[in-house]
Amino acid sequence: MSQSFQYEAVDGAGRVLTGRIESIHERDAQRALESQGLLIVALAPSKPEVLKAGLARFRRGVSAQDHILALKQLALLLKAGVPLVQGIGTLKNQATHPVLGTAFADMEKRLRTGETFTTALAAALPSLPGYVNQLAASGEAIGHLGQALEDGADQMAYERQIRQDVRNALTYPTILVGAGFTAVLFIFIVVVPRFSAMLANAKKPLPWISAVVLKTGMFFSTNKLTILGLIAAVGWGGWYLSRSQQRRAQFREFMSNLPLIGNWLRDAEIARWASMLGTMLANGVDLIKGLQLARDTISLDSLRDRLEQVTKLVRTGHSLSAAIASQHAFSDTALSLIQVGEESGQLPTMLKSLAKLYEDTARQRMKQFLLMLEPAAILLIGIVVGGIVAAIMLAITSVNQVAI
Repeated sequence: MSQSFQYEAVDGAGRVLTGRIESIHERDAQRALESQGLLIVALAPSKPEVLKAGLARFRRGVSAQDHILALKQLALLLKAGVPLVQGIGTLKNQATHPVLGTAFADMEKRLRTGETFTTALAAALPSLPGYVNQLAASGEAIGHLGQALEDGADQMAYERQIRQDVRNALTYPTILVGAGFTAVLFIFIVVVPRFSAMLANAKKPLPWISAVVLKTGMFFSTNKLTILGLIAAVGWGGWYLSRSQQRRAQFREFMSNLPLIGNWLRDAEIARWASMLGTMLANGVDLIKGLQLARDTISLDSLRDRLEQVTKLVRTGHSLSAAIASQHAFSDTALSLIQVGEESGQLPTMLKSLAKLYEDTARQRMKQFLLMLEPAAILLIGIVVGGIVAAIMLAITSVNQVAI
């Protein structure tokens, strides 16, 4: 059964076209429009199909993905030759979120009153990272605004992907440890007390490990509300402390000093720094400003302090490679790439290569960390649960004088 799709596209003459097309699937509609030589800007089901999706957007905030999509769409329009004000007016009507629609309307109004795009962007979308505004200012000055916005969106997507990789990597071990902890807590609160009641009148002394497990189970059972309250208090305390930027920074520093995970986190941070600086320089941002913006993306205080010293040294006349070497922040391979980039005049390209190198290294370290963490967590849980079961069995066989 076919359905109706609304589209917005740019033709070969740079004109913005809007309309509807009937098709069974969205990808078929996309192919049909592309076969007409149109560059698709937006394609979505027509109303009332979009009504439910629109209501859902009102209920959530503007996500990083919404910002990335908006920047990419505007960059696409500008690179296709659409005038800036017309392109923003187009996106105002096709925004993926009502807040973005309002922001584009404000931006259009500011541009018509004579403000620069960079000023209008900063005022209308203050939640964008600072480097996007800097890229926009540089692109607007040299006449490559479309490419600058595309690079800004790509950098936002890159940083979002790194954060997502870290989050995804830690999800399974966290669930595993949480499930194991819950299982042990259930055994102590529910299972062990039942055996304690059965063995309460035992005439023979129990093995020491059995006595410890049974007494612990009785303590948990007797004080289960207090224990659950303490667990809830610890959980709330952890959540409350995580809201503090200072506490989060301290936790990241602690994690960065641990084996395996520390190298992984540092490599991911260096990859982000190199990608950011390479993007800045490729779009005409001066080195000092690029270093400042790239440094601000670093979340590890120790590494950020070193890169701050690098910025100061470069400001006093040192080369970038010499400044980094003096701080011992990067590997010899990284220094070699930066030095070659300086000498050949291809520093942005070399920084991008460096970012790819460290990104691949970080992913490899992440895999190594998970390969060790997952079996270690399973082994630990198995030892605890197995120890409890063994203690109970020893108690039963001891009372009944059954040899095992």
